[in-house]
Amino acid sequence: MREIRFDRFGGPEVLTLHTDAPSPQPGPDEVLVRVAYVGLNPLDYKLRDGSSGKAKELELPAGTGREMAGTVMLAGSGLDDAELGSRGLSPGTRVFGMRAPGDLRGVAAEVIAIGADELAPIPDEVPDEDLPRWAGLALAGLTAIASVHDTAQIQPGQTVLVHGGSGGVGQLLIPMVLEAGAERVWATGRAANAERIRELGATPIAYDAEDWEAQIRQETGGRGVDVVLDTHYHSTFEPSLDHLAEGGLAVALPTLADLTPAHEKGVEARVPQIKTGRDRLDRLVQGIRAGNYPLEVSQVLPLSEIAEAHRLLEDGHTRGKLVLDTSA
Repeated sequence: MREIRFDRFGGPEVLTLHTDAPSPQPGPDEVLVRVAYVGLNPLDYKLRDGSSGKAKELELPAGTGREMAGTVMLAGSGLDDAELGSRGLSPGTRVFGMRAPGDLRGVAAEVIAIGADELAPIPDEVPDEDLPRWAGLALAGLTAIASVHDTAQIQPGQTVLVHGGSGGVGQLLIPMVLEAGAERVWATGRAANAERIRELGATPIAYDAEDWEAQIRQETGGRGVDVVLDTHYHSTFEPSLDHLAEGGLAVALPTLADLTPAHEKGVEARVPQIKTGRDRLDRLVQGIRAGNYPLEVSQVLPLSEIAEAHRLLEDGHTRGKLVLDTSA
């Protein structure tokens, strides 16, 4: 089978497409999945270049990718037909999901073995041409759930600032915050993506055309917002601390975010911890079905263009999700 691997840390050029990789064997509580599409995320390049704290846990050569959509092929010895059926994961079922945080095997391959608990069935009414969006749903969606509900615990009537509102996670943060009852949401993004942010229900702030700090100060009357959800972090985290209302909360999404500047100012700040599981994936399915989570796929690239895909990821200006097609 074909699989993307890298044998050393470095730039996108270290990623290699292997055409004769052995097919994996599922563990007792795993299923074998034929992967159709792979969703890409910033964590992918941070593992590849060694900058992620989790990189030290990798055994090289290693695979890449965390989330996918595909079709169940068969199950491990611990899952009989009745168990698979009760989970809705019978062979031939289309599924989406992501690897658990402690499972660092890649998913950018034609066939993978993955824990049954990390998958959920894709509704029958979803057309095959919509599968790329489902491939990019799990990690972004589970990150949004962890940020909005577990960490920020958004309450009705609160005001929220989202940094990176047109990115993959941002496009789910905005609707989830509104679902939770936020009174008003602002979201930063490039001017070119302002209309998309407005469609999602937030007030856009074009950081490349205006001073986002001045706009927040003006629109909140100097009070600031109750919660900041920051997908960018590096250039936005510290300035955002000056635009929180009294008792406000800053949530930095990168797992290695340094919260020291917030603590030194006496501001509460947290980093969300992603949790996988069928119940959370089903929650995303319900949101998609209800039309509440209109996640956008900006580009689908062939598996052979993995290096270019990582370059686009690192550029940091992708709108929505980047996805790989394993058949191309």
